Amino acid sequence: MTAVLGRRKAWPEAGAKCGRRAPARQGFTLIELMVVLALLAAMLTLAAPNFITFQRNSQLTSSANSFVAALAAARAEAMKRQLRAFVVPSDGSNWQNGWIVFVDANSNATSGSVSFESGTDIEVARYGALPGNVVQVLSVNATGFKDGSIYYAMFNGSGFMTLVGGSFPSGGANALDFYNGTETRRIIANTTGRMRVCKPPPADASCVMAETF
Repeated sequence: MTAVLGRRKAWPEAGAKCGRRAPARQGFTLIELMVVLALLAAMLTLAAPNFITFQRNSQLTSSANSFVAALAAARAEAMKRQLRAFVVPSDGSNWQNGWIVFVDANSNATSGSVSFESGTDIEVARYGALPGNVVQVLSVNATGFKDGSIYYAMFNGSGFMTLVGGSFPSGGANALDFYNGTETRRIIANTTGRMRVCKPPPADASCVMAETF
């Protein structure tokens, strides 16, 4: 009997593709990409003004808080050293250009002259100029921490905010307004040393320069 040998089944070689084709990869068409880019551009256009406003208001609030921090530092140093402590403009005439906190070590400040004397007075802190979009505003509702023609805030050894001559500010409080073109932040400090930052009326009816708040 003759044996019949069957044909051996051939296996695909390594790396050879099987019979079923892999599905083609799906991608974005040029038109779809252009639509997505157009939508992103529109969203950025709408969001940009809001972001700029948020940034400007953040700088405004930060500037006001920095001034309050300077007042608080002056009060703390005055009580600690039992000497008069001051916050004065860096240039002696405008808060716009920054301010200095110092202790009047030789007690020679007078109502006609309040300034930091390097090498004699004790410098506590120094703050830089206001951001370009923030300005100091003077009005009947904010004294600007001004006594006569001199800008300063002073605290005595008991922590009270007084004038150099020893009397209290008129109305029992001082206030300073910072403005960024759209919004205002008011810093208020009273004779007892309380301080706050707020938005003037009509935003906040209680944001007025007063001895009690």
